[in-house]
Amino acid sequence: MLSYFLKPLRKFQHSYLPGVVTASGDEDPSAISTYSVVGAITGLSYLWLILLSTPLLIAIHRISARIGDVTKKGLMTLIKEKFGDKIAFVCVTAFVLGNLLALAADIIGMAAGFQLLTSWNYIYFIVPLIILIWYIIVFDTYQHIARYFFWFSGILVAYVFAGILAKPDWLLVLKSTFIPSIHFNLFYVFGALGLLGATFSPYAFVWQTEEEIEENHNTKNIQQSSKAVIIGFVYSGLVAFFIMIASASVITDQNINLLTVKDIAQALTPVAGIWATKLFGIGLIGAGILAIPILATSSAYAVAEFFKWPGSLKKKPSKAKGFYSMITFGFLFCLIALLFELNPIKAMFFSQVLVGVLTPIIIYFILNLASDKKLMKNYTCHWLELLGGWVAIVFLVLGDLFLLFFILKGL
Repeated sequence: MLSYFLKPLRKFQHSYLPGVVTASGDEDPSAISTYSVVGAITGLSYLWLILLSTPLLIAIHRISARIGDVTKKGLMTLIKEKFGDKIAFVCVTAFVLGNLLALAADIIGMAAGFQLLTSWNYIYFIVPLIILIWYIIVFDTYQHIARYFFWFSGILVAYVFAGILAKPDWLLVLKSTFIPSIHFNLFYVFGALGLLGATFSPYAFVWQTEEEIEENHNTKNIQQSSKAVIIGFVYSGLVAFFIMIASASVITDQNINLLTVKDIAQALTPVAGIWATKLFGIGLIGAGILAIPILATSSAYAVAEFFKWPGSLKKKPSKAKGFYSMITFGFLFCLIALLFELNPIKAMFFSQVLVGVLTPIIIYFILNLASDKKLMKNYTCHWLELLGGWVAIVFLVLGDLFLLFFILKGL
């Protein structure tokens, strides 16, 4: 009987798994924390940016998926082939640097989730988490890993209910969504870049392409992959939207220096009441289980492609030593980060600001590859999708320039 009711869900999972997994993995602990912090501190003033960024994000991920379906090669391999070793090395270095910082922040965020559940210091959980996730990635199969991701993605729906049950002023929500409220100051730019960094995650672009390859997709799967991306990132956008609504409605402390993980957990009070911190802890853990393997693995894909090492989650460690060594290095980096005793909220927020600074680089290369007729043959991307990618670059670069301007102005 149960299998009868689960059959449609399993069919959906089989058809749309890559898009849902990548979109849900994009909502890592740092992203959830960033949306919560931005909502708590600035209210609803960034909702318009979620509305704008979601279709742009869908366009870029559809392009990334198409590149994987058509070429059967990863992004870093293609960048190296087209632009040469030097440019590819700079791109890989920037990508891995951003990933390592985000990985460390997400490990800390996931550990903070366990702290909410147990009241023990989050430091105690980091080493066991690193060992557990490393073991799953290295010794489990891709099929199992991807399906773990799919089921954990459902945890995020709690934020949609939290945003609704918080009973916000819906007229103000609509106004904030469709009429931009922009302030030209350093804090507003920091918040915008953090939000865009949480949304446009380079590791998700690389993973999107690689997952198409891991799933053995080809040109026959282009339409299916596009639908999967749309479904996944509409879901992801709704989650981000309602995280900000719930946080703006419930969290009262508006100082990032004073905010704690327990404070931002209060966004789930409308759903869970006194159990809000526990539910938020579970959410951080689930988001970490989704995102941390993708972060670590996407870095390994990038490095393996640059050095032409065998790299696939379907290969055993003995057959892809360099690939799995890079995954291991990522987790060792997280152990080193422990020495700095970082504030979880600040670590997660500012890691996303840095990602927002670096993201235009990888998007530029994706768009260049997607418009190459020699590479994509009869499957070059539609001009509207390419336009979406360029609009995203413009917004991110403007954010970078304004950030630089306000920093220099303050010196």
